[in-house]
Amino acid sequence: MFRTLASARARLPAFNRNATAALALARPATVAALHQHHQRTTPTSPPPPQHGKNVTSTRYFSTSTSVLAASPPVTFDHETFTEEFLSHVKDVPNATDPAQSSAILRRLVKTGVLKFTDMEDAPEKFFLAHRLLSTIGLGGFGVRFTVQFNLFAGSIIGLASDPQRAMLDEIQEKGQLGCFLLTEMQAGVLSGLIVETTADWCPEQQQFILHTPNDAAAKNWISQGYTAELGVVIADLRVAGVSHGPHAFFMQLRDTETMELMDGIRIEDMGDKTVANDLDNARVWFDKVKLPKAALLNKFADIQDDAYVQVGEERMRIEVIGQRLMTGRQAIAEAALIAARVLHMKTEEYAVRKTCNGLDGERSLSSMPQLRAVLDESYAELDEMMAFTAGVEDRLNTCLREGTIPDADLVDAIAVCKIRCIDVAVQRVHKLRLEVGSYALMHGTGFELVDMFLCCKFAEGDSRILQQKLTRDRLKAVAKGGAGAAVAAAVFDAEARTALLLASKLKPAGRDLKKMAVAMDENWRSIYGLAELIEERHIRDGVKGQFIEPVVERLVPASLEFDSDWKEKI
Repeated sequence: MFRTLASARARLPAFNRNATAALALARPATVAALHQHHQRTTPTSPPPPQHGKNVTSTRYFSTSTSVLAASPPVTFDHETFTEEFLSHVKDVPNATDPAQSSAILRRLVKTGVLKFTDMEDAPEKFFLAHRLLSTIGLGGFGVRFTVQFNLFAGSIIGLASDPQRAMLDEIQEKGQLGCFLLTEMQAGVLSGLIVETTADWCPEQQQFILHTPNDAAAKNWISQGYTAELGVVIADLRVAGVSHGPHAFFMQLRDTETMELMDGIRIEDMGDKTVANDLDNARVWFDKVKLPKAALLNKFADIQDDAYVQVGEERMRIEVIGQRLMTGRQAIAEAALIAARVLHMKTEEYAVRKTCNGLDGERSLSSMPQLRAVLDESYAELDEMMAFTAGVEDRLNTCLREGTIPDADLVDAIAVCKIRCIDVAVQRVHKLRLEVGSYALMHGTGFELVDMFLCCKFAEGDSRILQQKLTRDRLKAVAKGGAGAAVAAAVFDAEARTALLLASKLKPAGRDLKKMAVAMDENWRSIYGLAELIEERHIRDGVKGQFIEPVVERLVPASLEFDSDWKEKI
């Protein structure tokens, strides 16, 4: 029975080769309840949290000083969508290898229950689908799902011209799978966004030549990269020898009938992992692969008369390409929060039933004060982050509907969601497992999936990289505002004082990258400490919101069977 709870050679701006130069410039009342009746209602005086046998009772957000966001009305029946969506993913726990898992996603795509265009037309539905999957279990299928709908299809939605976007209907109708080829071997999650894969425009052939110049530039850890026949690849666009930075190209990886690799493409499976082996991860090389002119997703830039041109007023830049990283970070943050909460709910139910011997006789594990304290603290911290994250989603949904790029404050807020939601989930789940004994070692409890929280930490931008970006941007603000303003602000504000002090420590390095590297290493604690203060400000002052659905624990033990010959069956 279900238990419910009403409730990027180019780089991402972070501390890296280009960003260090930017650092050198720094010289001088209760939030609403979680849907007791699946509605957006706010009780005036919520009851205190209830535990023990009342596992299905309403839990409330614990914050008391935030303002509830005024969310736009939902344009779909979320209860009907929930029922229909879950019916199409019911076999996910038994699909333990990439062949089976990808087959389920193909069927799901073809149903149209969630359309690729829902990211713009009904973004609440897009994010809800991610949360629903996490109630079943935070596994590899959730990553496969978000790669398909967010990174692959979402990149086409955000970067393609209207005529190009028309291909999405055919892709969905056929149930074709795609991947997003961005990360490279020597540009992993701890080194910012680097793109060394090249796409050279050849005027004689009127096509692009996609090439991996060395092994370090091979696309790496590409989720769904082995089973997908299509892909969006990020490569450095060069015209007449001049680099124009990272651009997105639509390409075919495999023959859609035979699933044989197209000429010039080499793909290797990354191998077995500690978790989520239902998801294929691939390393991909390109050997002078020819792409047609139409492969360039050209909403913002194009090739005209063999020259690179900007299309419209918005220029192509990393923030444009990174739109899907924004939605991905938001979806991952929400999924991690819900997964952690569901795990607590399931464990609490077990603890209610588990009998222990006490000094005065038998008692339930749930009555033990140390476990009770962990549960109370976890629910409070998770609920606070759910309120903040839901408020950020409301702001992001507005951008998605209007087709606008999030402003700097929203980009930072999304980063905070990604950083803090994962940290809270990891920390609270760890504290929980320490208090429930051997139960945390058993398959089927949900604890077998905890390594997925680590995956959440480095997916779509490692948390450390995001923290570095927060600090870098804060120091740029110090430099822009001038020393006087910085000193005045530091008198009353801990974040301002920390930023001013850190800027003074990094100032002697100037634009000398070697000196800056040394200074950053010496002050790494302060770098991350400032980021934490920025995070706390966003959480404290951000407008809060609420998700449109109750949290429901639907964890189903995944099958332990695994077909090692899955590559022959895709």
